[in-house]
Amino acid sequence: MSRKRSFYHLLLLCLFALSHPLQAQEPELELWHSQQAGYVIDDVIARFNQEGNHRVRVTQIEPGKIKADLLLAAQARGLPDLMLIPSDFIGLYRQMTLAPLPAEWFSPALMASALRYVTLDRQRWGMPMMQGNHLMLFYNKALVSTPVTQWQQLTAITPALKAKGVDPVSWPYHDMYYFAAFLHTFGGSPVTEGRITLDSPAMVQALEAYRTVVSEQWVDPECDYDTALARFNEGKSAYLINGDWAFNDLVKNMGDKLGVALLPRWQSHPMHSMSGAYVLGASRWAMDDEDRQPVIKALMAFIQRQDIQQFIYHQGALLPVNQQAFTAISRRPTPQEKVLLEQFTLSTPMPSDSAMSIAWQAMEKGFERFKEGISAADTARYMQQLADQQYRQVKAP
Repeated sequence: MSRKRSFYHLLLLCLFALSHPLQAQEPELELWHSQQAGYVIDDVIARFNQEGNHRVRVTQIEPGKIKADLLLAAQARGLPDLMLIPSDFIGLYRQMTLAPLPAEWFSPALMASALRYVTLDRQRWGMPMMQGNHLMLFYNKALVSTPVTQWQQLTAITPALKAKGVDPVSWPYHDMYYFAAFLHTFGGSPVTEGRITLDSPAMVQALEAYRTVVSEQWVDPECDYDTALARFNEGKSAYLINGDWAFNDLVKNMGDKLGVALLPRWQSHPMHSMSGAYVLGASRWAMDDEDRQPVIKALMAFIQRQDIQQFIYHQGALLPVNQQAFTAISRRPTPQEKVLLEQFTLSTPMPSDSAMSIAWQAMEKGFERFKEGISAADTARYMQQLADQQYRQVKAP
């Protein structure tokens, strides 16, 4: 009798196992990003993985390399599932084989301004995760009692600073994102209503001003990003122009010595940084995978939540795209956070169409010629010629 009972028990167990197969393990997804506050991305994804028992792996890539790496990976069919990219990459959605996201994935709480960064050709090519990405003026209170409000005020303090081995201002001089702030100061823009507009009086003025900051010895033209940051942290530079992404790290490193101010005017012209968003995009092949798409959808919903948006801000001072979260952080800002928010309101949103990517490349190549000594007017014309030629190639059928 016991043998029969054991046999029946075993038979029932087998039937139960066949009718309730083991649930397949959720696939591991890979996310690439170049956000310099990488610890924030790590924390957000770790929290997502923990809350939902997901498996998303994060790879951080140098900001100067991620565009080329993504384009090469797309050609080799080796793209990651997800990519957190600057919003001006959206113009390359075809080349990066980004998948359009369903409209119902977007929360009504998202700010309309943030949605503009991801909308192109009547589709949304990514989910805004944070916004800002604008430049600010930081200063060392041990070296500066009252921050300058006009570039020309540096003339009076440069000799004394140089005598102490201190640079007046540091920033990555060759980075065109920083140069673009000078272009907007004079009323120009790399792209205007979808057209590349590099050959303009504003570009000539901006290039001449950019040459002046070197001739006046306000900046070291050989300074790159890491060098500029190191000099400021070590007290070897009185001022630093950097982005909101560096805000929290500078607060931690500098403590009470850190001052934050609006970008200085050029004579009577207010200075305007560009601004943008970091956008979470998905590759077409990942969205077409029935096992991967639910995880992508869950992550897109997760990063829009008000608590996660406020978490991102408190971890890295990266501005929310959720309206309620943005309102909450704006109520009682610290004096430094008040400058962060004010500089954002003064910034110029960066276009997301393909013309912007082409304009960056043309500006970089033209600037190399400018450093060799050609005039500002000839440089502006050369930039425009390069951009027009590249644009025709991209738009050719």
